[in-house]
Amino acid sequence: MTATFWDKRASKYDEVVRAHDDDFEQVLSWTKPLLNSTDVVLDFGCASGEYSLALADCVNRVHGIDTSEQMIALAQRKKDERRVLNASFDQVDEFSGSLDGDGFTTVVAFDVLHLVDDAAVTLARLRELVGTGGRLISTTPCLGEWQPFVRLLIQLAQKVGLAPRIAPFTLPKLESVVTAAGFRIQEVRTAIPKTATRWIVATAR
Repeated sequence: MTATFWDKRASKYDEVVRAHDDDFEQVLSWTKPLLNSTDVVLDFGCASGEYSLALADCVNRVHGIDTSEQMIALAQRKKDERRVLNASFDQVDEFSGSLDGDGFTTVVAFDVLHLVDDAAVTLARLRELVGTGGRLISTTPCLGEWQPFVRLLIQLAQKVGLAPRIAPFTLPKLESVVTAAGFRIQEVRTAIPKTATRWIVATAR
């Protein structure tokens, strides 16, 4: 992912995600029951922090990270406005040493694994951060299952800088990458049928 791409789109993105549409609420309704007051959550690719702030009331603390300066600025501003005391945000990537030893029990990765440069490498790092028994909760659009003409339109948009690079996951490929990184998949649901977005819960082996 390029931080510059998302810096330019941060405000418009935030306008959409603040609305908490049905898809957002669906993911929250599946995720919250899995968390408890002792959990320390890493929100990987937190964007403008809307999921982090929505989950904060049911965990010990949540730490959101993103490489976009503008996304993190929005997240910080909303945290202060809403007076969420157990949330924090940093403009770092998953490989930052500042995350080591933070005691994360769960990592959430919502709509981000298809955007990273190498999902296998990223997932291995996330597995390292949560440790054995830690949990991954993610949503990922499976572009490889979309209609060919839609994939072609996306490729054209990417060439002119209107869309980011998107990994063309299918569900079997996504599951294999998660498993190879050291996680055991516990549950898979289709969160958004029209984009073949899968909600996956997995535990670190």
